[in-house]
Amino acid sequence: MKKAVIIGSGLSGLSCAHYLDKNKYDVQIYEQKSSPGGRVNSENIDGNICDVGFQVLLNNYDELKRLNIYDKLDLKYFDSGAQIWTKNRVLSLYNPLKHPLKFLKTNIFNIFTIGDIFKVLSLFIFKNKNSQQTAGEYINSNFSEKSRKLFFYPFFRGVFLSKDLDNQSDFFIKIFKKFAFGKASLPAKGMKILPETLIKKFNLNVNYNFELDKIENNKAVFKNGKAIDFDIIVLAAPLHNISKLIDIDIKPEYNTNKTIYIKSSENVLNKSILLVPDKHYNTNSIQCLSNISSKYSSGNDYLYSISTLNTDIEDQILLNEFIKITNLNNNDFELIKSYTINNALPSKSSILNEGNNIYFSGDWSTEPSIDGAIKSGRICATKLN
Repeated sequence: MKKAVIIGSGLSGLSCAHYLDKNKYDVQIYEQKSSPGGRVNSENIDGNICDVGFQVLLNNYDELKRLNIYDKLDLKYFDSGAQIWTKNRVLSLYNPLKHPLKFLKTNIFNIFTIGDIFKVLSLFIFKNKNSQQTAGEYINSNFSEKSRKLFFYPFFRGVFLSKDLDNQSDFFIKIFKKFAFGKASLPAKGMKILPETLIKKFNLNVNYNFELDKIENNKAVFKNGKAIDFDIIVLAAPLHNISKLIDIDIKPEYNTNKTIYIKSSENVLNKSILLVPDKHYNTNSIQCLSNISSKYSSGNDYLYSISTLNTDIEDQILLNEFIKITNLNNNDFELIKSYTINNALPSKSSILNEGNNIYFSGDWSTEPSIDGAIKSGRICATKLN
């Protein structure tokens, strides 16, 4: 039996390990950290679950359905739609496919024009004729200034972590449909439950605290001094980590994100994401995570996350904006954790040449999403089986 070494226990590495033919390969995963998941991870801080950057899990990802794992995640759901904060009022937007009664009370014509509504409907009927456009270009050429400012920009900047929305328009339409027909959710005990469940369900072998130092003569040499022979090795890692191990002719580029978590005794939001479209604010969105899953917070407190694309911004500025938006004061909340994630999502897809029994997996090779990461692992395994 051939020995397959997988470097990285993120979703792409776990997926690849699962899909490799167990009758053909002895599969071992090596992870440099003490826990799995890569970017999909959580910390428990004094009883508060802080995901490493605000994340959501759509309940209709194709790859997760293929793995038949949704029923093991204990998903808790956001309301489908958004609340939109303006200085004068908060506008409500509910997905009519998921919340038909709430939709009747929505402020839809304060957000969209009639033309916008027809264009949204056409997304579900007609094929995109402008696939060479970026998402930003597509939105700018098809939707009104009002809807762009209030909904499309803040919502999809939060999804893609890109101010210019420079993902391909086909990917934007795909994700738009996923949100329309599915629901955003969180595992009740945090996003880390996803990789942990993959490991448990598929009985994957993960070796922790193994940081790869170099690859030579079909050996993976780790910084702890151990060397592991392999027949094939899969680098299931972000491009910037791969570039430290082998020469690649691609400069890794990433979209970034900053998320801070605060707890409060006051509940001032509902189960929707609150978008902040005001250009004078750094905040992109605010969520009350304990309204989605009570297990996210300790005791009777409520846990909020505040997200921004401006990774240079000071925590206190985001806290001051939170005060203005929610009308709480400094005595009403406490900062729990701040995450600055400089390598949050790859900004574009890349292709690396494979050879010398070295293969690659990661969402940078497919699309920047949970689904893309799992898909990349499956594709890599398919080539090797």
